Amino acid sequence: MAQRKIQNLRRAFEISRVSAKYFLFYKLTIHRNEILGERMKRACEELGLAFVKIGQILSMRYDLLSREDCDALQGLLDSVNPIPVEQIFQIIEAEYGAPWNALFSTFDEVPLGSASVSQVHKAKLHDGAIVAVKLKRPDAGRHFLNDIKILRFFASAGVFFSSTLRYLQARELVDYFEHWIRQDLDFVLEVRNMKRIKEQYRFGETNFRGDLGKSIFVAPFENLCTQNIIVMDFVDGIPMSRKNEILANSNYDIEKSIKTYINAAIRNWFRDDIRTYLFQADPHLSNVLALPHGDAANIDCGLIAELSRKEVEQCKNLVIAVYLKDLERTIRVAIEMTGVDYRAYAPLLRRDLEVYLARTQDEGLGFWFLEFAKIMVKHRIKFPIFLTTFGRTNVILDGLASTYFPEQSTIDIVGGELKRQAIKEMMGNIMDADWLALGYVLSEKIKESPRGIIKLIDRYMDNPLQAVRDFQEVMNFH
Repeated sequence: MAQRKIQNLRRAFEISRVSAKYFLFYKLTIHRNEILGERMKRACEELGLAFVKIGQILSMRYDLLSREDCDALQGLLDSVNPIPVEQIFQIIEAEYGAPWNALFSTFDEVPLGSASVSQVHKAKLHDGAIVAVKLKRPDAGRHFLNDIKILRFFASAGVFFSSTLRYLQARELVDYFEHWIRQDLDFVLEVRNMKRIKEQYRFGETNFRGDLGKSIFVAPFENLCTQNIIVMDFVDGIPMSRKNEILANSNYDIEKSIKTYINAAIRNWFRDDIRTYLFQADPHLSNVLALPHGDAANIDCGLIAELSRKEVEQCKNLVIAVYLKDLERTIRVAIEMTGVDYRAYAPLLRRDLEVYLARTQDEGLGFWFLEFAKIMVKHRIKFPIFLTTFGRTNVILDGLASTYFPEQSTIDIVGGELKRQAIKEMMGNIMDADWLALGYVLSEKIKESPRGIIKLIDRYMDNPLQAVRDFQEVMNFH
């Protein structure tokens, strides 16, 4: 126990020294002209695996950091030193009670990827199946969780001295990191997540849209999975973090791959046959593979989040309201989500939401969710936590898209899916409509202006979504 305390004190001193070097007194060092992201990257590399993992998570937090800072931190995604192959074989023998070649006919010694928690190797089973073997780093959990305890202490103290740490909401971030890292360390949970999410996204493994490819989720070989090893399908592709390698390969259509991956996620929002919506909570560039001919694959299920049916419905309602730029509907969604009194809060929200809808025209889905949450905070309205959790994931998708297409947002990519859902909703409203009342309103319009109805038809031919808005207005009126 005494030795553990001494080790923790030494580690605390080391964290203090590195933090001071890169965040407090950096203006007195050779790092004074480096941006925050570059200094954070250097600090993470110097402090080791736990901090590399934290840096990897932050590398896709475009809601907290600038684009330049996130780009700098993405250098951590592929920079972890691999576990020596002799140690890999020792882990395999300890887990299975047999040498590696009792399970695998071949085992590539050079890893496919080496991350902060684990590394992955390509191998072949004796029945000829090609697999990916994911092995947890020895003592990863102990090192991570010890560092998290120390970080929690420093975060509480550091916010009083550093504007940078206050800006980053350091204490909340430590809690956030601990939750995610505990999930990432749990291989039993990951195998369960792999099965659940593959089943839910099975529709994407066909060409669910003619202009898109396939979106693939890997499956585990459950009889070979342990608490420290996952054996799963091998998918031959290139991580989206290797931008230059993908762009140089004529067999790859990266625009189609990204559109396939993101549109599969959006399509899943709007399905009526699922009770719980699962989504990849950490879709950073190394966890998503571009595949030939515009296909895409998710290869990591360590961090999976879920929404209930009710939560999914509220997210859908918000997205459709914003997409249609329907102010009154957006206000109603806010009231429904938060449970506040309509008469008291609708007048307060109206002006802010009107400005918000105008701004969403040029922003991605992450902005749609997080900016909506900020308006609730402004008016001291308690909003559901899933709004920011889901919003952060969409911010990551915004970043994934803009890495390759700086001039596009996720809305440019998923507009077809949103239009499809809006029209589907309109058709549902038509089926449920009071046709007598609707017919009366239409006849009155024809009587008032026979030529007007021709103009109205032309208007809807040019802009079908306007028909959705006008139809909803009539239905709401009656």
